[in-house]
Amino acid sequence: MNPMARVLKNSVLKGAAGRNAAGALTRGVEVAGQVGASASEFLRVRRDPAEVARRRRRAAIRRTNIWGAGTAIGAAAGAALTVDLVSHGVTATVVFSLILVAALIVWCVLGLVRSTSDLRMRSRAVRTLPPPQPARRTVSSRIRTDVGRLDMFSDGLRDLLSMLPFDASSGLSTVRLDVIASADEAERLLRRQAQEYTVLRRTTGGAPRDARPALESTAASLAGQIHSGVLHYGQLVAAATDAVPASAELQAAVADLQPATDRLRALAMGMREIAEHARPNRSASG
Repeated sequence: MNPMARVLKNSVLKGAAGRNAAGALTRGVEVAGQVGASASEFLRVRRDPAEVARRRRRAAIRRTNIWGAGTAIGAAAGAALTVDLVSHGVTATVVFSLILVAALIVWCVLGLVRSTSDLRMRSRAVRTLPPPQPARRTVSSRIRTDVGRLDMFSDGLRDLLSMLPFDASSGLSTVRLDVIASADEAERLLRRQAQEYTVLRRTTGGAPRDARPALESTAASLAGQIHSGVLHYGQLVAAATDAVPASAELQAAVADLQPATDRLRALAMGMREIAEHARPNRSASG
């Protein structure tokens, strides 16, 4: 092999090695970002007030069931000892056993009363808090900025709506739940599109060369839909920044409260419109 050919061969090999190293580095950064996002999502779910309230309610239910079972077992044991007392007469062993069972029943009943009261309080807290936010799975780095903005808008909307008083007698509680349900549906569908985009990006890398342009076009269209949906979501949240404080401050004045309530209802309608445009069947038909 002549010197010029050897130089060209070494240059090509070094270039290929450089490309492989760059690709491995890119994949490593992507994996590290996904691991960090997964850890952050785990901590967020653990600290979500709605999730915390639901976990505490489940723990209260378990405690109530345990105390209830203890009360039932104590009552059954007391009934059996009473039958034995009637059948065989009074003995020191039976009397001592009855005293122990009576103490057990009293202890279990007191625990049942306390746990039932705690369960009512936990259930009231769950009803007061909005439902947990939709899951935030890791996405491709190319749309991570838009998804991060969606996270910020969703958190901001929850903070805004928490300013509204929870009063079942007023229409605000119904409006708040309607807004949250509509916003969660829109957010959930946008995140589903983000997952579809992430799968497309992963598929494109291993797809045949002739299929890549179609996959790239589909991914670009999906990224545009996500960007547009997040932008619309943010505009609706920005519009709610005026309606929510007005609703919270003017609760007593029904005449002044009505325009703010109407704006919140319009916010819920806007969120439902985002969800409608983000539905898979709508995208496929478009």
